[in-house]
Amino acid sequence: MSLLNYKIVFLFGLLCMSLYITNSVRGAQNILELHKGTVKLIRNDESQILNKLGEKYPLLASDRLQTGQNTQVSLYLKDKDNTIKLFSNSFFKLEELSDEGENVALLTGKGNFNVKPIEDTEAEEGSSNTNNEKNKPVEKKKANFSGQFEKLSKSKTLRRKKRFSVRTVSAIVGVRGTDFVVATTEESTKVLGLSGEVSLASPEVPDYEVPILANQASHVDEGSGPSVPVNVPPAESEKIVTGEGANSFQEVEFGPSELISSIQERIKSDDETPRFQEEQDDEGRFLEQLDRLEELASIVENAEDAIYSSKQKILILSMTFTNR
Repeated sequence: MSLLNYKIVFLFGLLCMSLYITNSVRGAQNILELHKGTVKLIRNDESQILNKLGEKYPLLASDRLQTGQNTQVSLYLKDKDNTIKLFSNSFFKLEELSDEGENVALLTGKGNFNVKPIEDTEAEEGSSNTNNEKNKPVEKKKANFSGQFEKLSKSKTLRRKKRFSVRTVSAIVGVRGTDFVVATTEESTKVLGLSGEVSLASPEVPDYEVPILANQASHVDEGSGPSVPVNVPPAESEKIVTGEGANSFQEVEFGPSELISSIQERIKSDDETPRFQEEQDDEGRFLEQLDRLEELASIVENAEDAIYSSKQKILILSMTFTNR
């Protein structure tokens, strides 16, 4: 074998090894570990039953998981940066897994989430937004809750980046970095904050968000927006964390919530108010211009009268002088 051929074979071997290592690392980034029970893994319309306790399985985007009775399973995303614990009778889907963000769906069941905080700070976001004030995206509308509903107004606060989101049938949970619990059925989604902050919204009005802080709970029912967050004692929080399914929230007395139609009317009214004010301002400027035109017309009329009177005097003087 010539030296050139040897180099080609050597480089080809390095390339193959590099691709193998890269694929292995990518496969290891998202892992499922079964603690007890059974899980059905659905991938590319093919299903596989996982029942080996302690076994770890690689996960890919678009994978769907269905847990059985008396089941507990942990999902480690991005090498354990984000951890999700699923319980019995849960239906879960990995919708998007990328460096830009992770979107998952919990259609039924209960999950405990631990999401790593975003590294960039709000101060950096504020600096960026200040330099790009004209290009700032439309801000979310947040309800300012104090036990009652108040009129929505366009928020001037900084938008918080959410690189992790949980979608259910009835809600959207936006996450910046926190611990929280989600329990959902086909009609309702319940969320408990354990640390940090998450936002809760209905898919019908996704711009209407409710912030949920540590030891607070809120829920979204079909046809309604998120409820007013209520404080949850630590003892109840512990029961929710360790409990099974939506029943783990049975002792929580949730706050009031509004109908979707009412929220949409609020948003519509808030959006139209500046336009109405602008129309009023335009009308005021038009009337002011009319007043100025009237003043100018009066000045012109007076000037014309003065010029006409002066011409008459000149004509009379001219006629008198000629007769003499």
